[in-house]
Amino acid sequence: MQSCGVSVAAAACAAARSLGSASSAGDEGKKMAAGKASETEEDFPTLTAQERETLAGIDSSLFGFQKLHEDGARTKALLMKAVRCYDSLILKAEGKVEPENAAFLYGLGMVYFHYNAFQWAIKAFQEVLYIDPGFSRAKEIHLRLGLMFKVNTDYESSLKHFQLALIDSNPCTLSKAESKFGASKEAYETLLQTEDLPAQVKATTLQQLGWMHHTVEQLGDKASRDSYAIQCLQKSVEADPNSGQSWYFLGRNLGKNGLSNSSILLDKCPPPRLPPPPSPALPKDKLNPPTPSIYLENKRDAFFPPLHQFCTNPSNPVTVIRGLAGALKLDLGLFSTKTLVEANPEHPVEVWTQLLQPADENWDPSGTKKMWRCESTRAHTTIAKYAQYQAASFQESLREENEKKALKEPLDTEPSSAESATRKRRGPLKHIKFGTNIDVSDERKWKQQLQELSKLPAFARVVSAGNLLSHVGHTILGMNTVQLYMKVPGSRIPGHQEHNDFCAVNINIGPGDCEWFAVPEAYWGVMSNFCEKNNINFLMGSWWPNLEDLYESDVPVYRFIQRPGDLVWLNTGTIHWVQAIGWCNNIGWNVGPLTAHQYKLAVERYEWNKLQSVKSVVPMVHLSWNMARNIKVSDHKLFEMIKYCLLRTLKQCQWVKEALTSAGKETVLKPRTRDEPAHYCIICEVEVFNLLFVRREPLSKKQCLVHCQDCARKGSAALDDFMVLEQYRMEDLMQVYDQFTLVSGRKPVVTFPENDTSNKRYILSSSKNPTSMLINVSPTADERQVGF
Repeated sequence: MQSCGVSVAAAACAAARSLGSASSAGDEGKKMAAGKASETEEDFPTLTAQERETLAGIDSSLFGFQKLHEDGARTKALLMKAVRCYDSLILKAEGKVEPENAAFLYGLGMVYFHYNAFQWAIKAFQEVLYIDPGFSRAKEIHLRLGLMFKVNTDYESSLKHFQLALIDSNPCTLSKAESKFGASKEAYETLLQTEDLPAQVKATTLQQLGWMHHTVEQLGDKASRDSYAIQCLQKSVEADPNSGQSWYFLGRNLGKNGLSNSSILLDKCPPPRLPPPPSPALPKDKLNPPTPSIYLENKRDAFFPPLHQFCTNPSNPVTVIRGLAGALKLDLGLFSTKTLVEANPEHPVEVWTQLLQPADENWDPSGTKKMWRCESTRAHTTIAKYAQYQAASFQESLREENEKKALKEPLDTEPSSAESATRKRRGPLKHIKFGTNIDVSDERKWKQQLQELSKLPAFARVVSAGNLLSHVGHTILGMNTVQLYMKVPGSRIPGHQEHNDFCAVNINIGPGDCEWFAVPEAYWGVMSNFCEKNNINFLMGSWWPNLEDLYESDVPVYRFIQRPGDLVWLNTGTIHWVQAIGWCNNIGWNVGPLTAHQYKLAVERYEWNKLQSVKSVVPMVHLSWNMARNIKVSDHKLFEMIKYCLLRTLKQCQWVKEALTSAGKETVLKPRTRDEPAHYCIICEVEVFNLLFVRREPLSKKQCLVHCQDCARKGSAALDDFMVLEQYRMEDLMQVYDQFTLVSGRKPVVTFPENDTSNKRYILSSSKNPTSMLINVSPTADERQVGF
C-alpha cells in the first residue's frame, strides 16, 4: 500500500463525514441538512460562542454505543462547520492558526482517539497545545498523548506527557523526572499518597505503574516486575470499578512492538477516508465512455488468458462478455422460470415492491419531482407464486399493447410535445414486484444448474482456487454462492458497490434485456457525498442516481444493455445500478481475484465499514489467515499486505491473552468445527477472531453469543459474566505466520481449503502478472482443447 500525505484539515473532513454516517436520520437529519445548505453560502463561516463551548466539551462519553447514535448527527454537523471555519481561517491567515480554534482541534483529536487513528489524534492534540498552551483541558490531552506515544513505543515522549498530566502542567518541572524510569516510578507513587485523590486519577496512575513494570526492563527482573504490575492493576480495579481499564490498556495497546490492534491497514496509510474526486476532471465529451465489450465466437475465446487479464485490469471498471452462453453452449433453460417451477416450486423468494419508472429517472411516489431515494417494501413468496405474477404481468402487457394498437391511428393525429411526454412520464406511477435474492446454493436442489456453471472459465466460476472467496471456508450467501433474480420490466437493483469491493459476475438468462449503469471505483467518494446531500446512507441506503447531477460533477457513467447470454464482469469496487427492460431472470455471484489491488480495496473497505458501524460481510482477518494456509504468493505487494494483517492480529491475540492472564482470567480452548462461519460481535458487528468473549448463561442453552473485547468489557468491566473461548493455539498461529513466505519461484501453489472434498491443487502462471491466470494441473478435455 502506498503512503498518503494528508493535512490535519483534510483529514478532519473525513473524520467529520465518517462520524456522521453512523448517525440517525429523520427530523434531526433534515434540520442538519437545511443548516448545512445555508452555511455553504457563507464566504467565511464562524462558530458561535455556544458552538465553541460544545466543541470544547466533547469527550469520550460521546462515543458510547447509544450516545453515538443519539448525538452523532449534531456532532457531525458541528464538526463539518468547524472544518469549514478552520479552512477559511487558514486561508485568511496564510496558515497561522489562532487560539480560538483550539476547541475544534480538541474535538477532532477526540474523534481520532476514539477510532485509534493515533497518528492523526497526536497531530491534532499537539496543535492544540501549540496554539493555546493554557487550554482548559491540557492535562487530559497530555494523558491521552502519553497513552498514544506508549502504544507507538515512544517511551520517552510517553513519560513526558504522563508527567505533565499527572504531576504538573508546567513544563519546567518535567526535567526532574524524565531522565530515569526510577524517578518516574517515584513520582507516581508519591502522587498516590495524595489525600482525596480522585478515583479516576488514582486508577490511571496505577495503570501507568503497572504498564511500566510490565514493560521496562530497567525496573528489575521480569518475574518481580510482573508481580508488581499485577498488584497495581488489581488496585486500579478497586479504585475505580467502573473504569474496566486495568487490563484493557495492557491487552489492547501493549506488546513487544507496541502496535495498536484497531486496524489491519499498513502503518504508513492514513485513517480510512472518502477519496477526493479524480483530478483533472474529465471533459464533458468523455462522461459517456463506451463500455468495454468482448465478443466470443467459441470456447477457445472464453478460455483465452488475456480475457481474464482484461477483465481484472483496474482501468476497466466493467466488461461485457457478449455471447458467452452460446460460445460455451450453456443451457440457460435450466434457469428459466418454467424449469425453476418444475424443480423447486416452493423455494422461497424475497419480493421487493417498487415503482415502475424510466431507467434514467427516479421520481417520488406522486410523480412530481426527481429524487435520489429509491424505496422498496419487502415481502416473501415462493418461486411458483412469483412465476404466476411474472406470467400475468406479461399477459397484461400484451393486452395493453393490443389496446394501444387499436387506438394508435387517432392518437397519432394529435400533436406531440416534450411537455406532454414529460406529463405522461410523471405518473401516477405503477407498482411492480421484483423477485430477488433467491438462494441457489443447495446442491441437492440445484445440482443440474450448478453443474452447468462449471463450464465457465476458471476466473468467473463460483468456486475456484484463484477466487479469494473460495478460501473463506464457509458459505456467504450471494457471494460465494449463486443467487437468482426473477424480474418484470422496471425491476431495479439500486446503486451500490459489492460487499467489501469484491468483483461480481452476472449472467442474463433472458428472454428480456437489462440496462446497466456503472461508475468507476475512484468516484465512490463523490457518490457518497451525493447520498449524504440527499440524506441517504451510501453503504446501507437505497438510491438511484440522478444522471444530471453526475454529469454536472464530471462523473463518467458507463451505460449499456445486457442481452440474454451476456456475462457482465464488475471489477473491484465499481458502483452500479440495474433495471430490467423486459421479462427476464438473472444469476449472479461474487469473485475475488488473487491480486494486490483486490485485497487492498477489500481491506480498506473493511476498515471504512468499522468507522461507519457497518458489518463487513467478508471476514477479512479470517480470510487472510486461510489465505496464508492455502496460498503461496509471488506478488510482493500482495504478500506484504497479507503478512502485515497476520502480524497485527497475531499480536492482538497475544496482548489479550497476556492481559487476561494478568487479570486472573483463563481461556477455554474450543477449536473451530468444520464449516464454522467467522464470528462477529453481537453488539457492534465487528469481526472477532480467535478469542471469543461469550456470556456464561447462554452456554447452557447451547447458544454462543459472541462479543468483542470492547463490548464485553462495557457489559461487565471485570468480565465476571464472560468466559473467553480460544479457537486456535498461539503456537499454531505462529507456525502459520512463519510458514507464509514470499515465493520467488515461477509457480506458486494454491490449494483448496481442507473442507473441499475435491482437494485439487492448482498452479498460477508466471506471466508479467504472476497471479493473473489460473491453470488446472490436471486439465479437463475441454481445457486441453484450448491449449492447456
